[in-house]
Amino acid sequence: MSWFNPLTWFSRSPEASYSGDPLSDEKVRELLSRGLGVPTSSGVVVDEQNAMRVSTVYRCISLLAGTIASLPCEVYRAGGKGRSEMALDHPAYWLLHDEPSPMMTANTFWKSFVWMACARGNGYGLIGRTALGAPTSISWVHSSRVSPRLSPDKTRLHYGVSIQGGEYRVFDQDDVLHYPFIGFDGLEGRSPLECAREAVGLSFAGQEFNSRFFSQGNAADLAMMFPGTVSPEQAKLILETYQQNRTGLGKMRLPLIVEGGSDIKRLDFSANDSQLLESRQFQVEDVCRFYGVPPHMVGHTSKTSSWGTGIEEQTLGFVKFTLRDLLKGIEQEVNRKIFRSGRFFCKFNLDALLRGDTKARTEFYKAALGGTQSPGFLSVNEVRDIEGGWAPIEGDDHDKPYVPQPSGGSEDNNGGKEAGSSAQE
Repeated sequence: MSWFNPLTWFSRSPEASYSGDPLSDEKVRELLSRGLGVPTSSGVVVDEQNAMRVSTVYRCISLLAGTIASLPCEVYRAGGKGRSEMALDHPAYWLLHDEPSPMMTANTFWKSFVWMACARGNGYGLIGRTALGAPTSISWVHSSRVSPRLSPDKTRLHYGVSIQGGEYRVFDQDDVLHYPFIGFDGLEGRSPLECAREAVGLSFAGQEFNSRFFSQGNAADLAMMFPGTVSPEQAKLILETYQQNRTGLGKMRLPLIVEGGSDIKRLDFSANDSQLLESRQFQVEDVCRFYGVPPHMVGHTSKTSSWGTGIEEQTLGFVKFTLRDLLKGIEQEVNRKIFRSGRFFCKFNLDALLRGDTKARTEFYKAALGGTQSPGFLSVNEVRDIEGGWAPIEGDDHDKPYVPQPSGGSEDNNGGKEAGSSAQE
């Protein structure tokens, strides 16, 4: 029956929002084959579901997605002389900072968006607009339901989206947020799991082998040696006798009594002998390399110190060389699709990462207030606002950044001595 054949589900013409042609049979087969996995040299078929059962893969992706989702995405209005101010009144501020759509919060949206980019190579979001073009919603879409293609004149991208309920529509690139993780070919980014499938497959195989090793063992515990030939009946009797003496918690330590001059030799075989631990440690580091995540951030600290500046420098490198790359790409995509002008722009506030480090935050604010006898770049009330919207302190001195007083100068120089004193206090 035709209704049971998936290749006939999209036989009708799509209801396109802009333009587009019906999907070809080849493209439908490609879409249906996504997520089925690719065999690896280790014999493991790697797909998204299997890969996420490997703790290192799960932690790398959840760390990247969760960290970015925890950063507030703020909207700014560009001003003169390179200055900018937060645009709380912009309609996109609520969408990017709090609630992109009625179905999810901003944290859930960004976590799912980055999760798809890290797992499948592409993160997608559909932009809803008013008749005048103002953004009204950003709806997350699973990447397996999206099929990018070039427009007929090869100058723009169109996105075919399979919507729940069997509906299929085509959207212009201006109405689709699309962040390709890496390896963009003009249509899609390449899946990191595809690039790392051999490493992930080996990790999964090692994990499965370990489970079987400890549950069943990978070799016999004992070897029974007999001086002559053992008939099948005798072998069966010996095994039955051995099993009777070993079955049950109360009998598992009873000795085995064997007659006829036989000998029993114990076979010692441990996880270290099969290099299971070394292999799994190497695979943790190998998967971390694909995602640019320091091993200690996924709980792998066997070769690194968990104290001192080494870990701090690795964490700082993670922010500089991994997170900033992801954030820059997402910010540029949001700016050109949501705002479509240079008057407004969005920025993920990386300062939020300091909230978990009281010492680093205190040192930063000390320098910002001019506590190092250098010109300050934040006022006391600005710091209070950053820390959580605390009520401002009355007085003009608390609204001005500290400016060091020149030797022999006046008592007030744009914040002057009194402002400096209050900042130092």
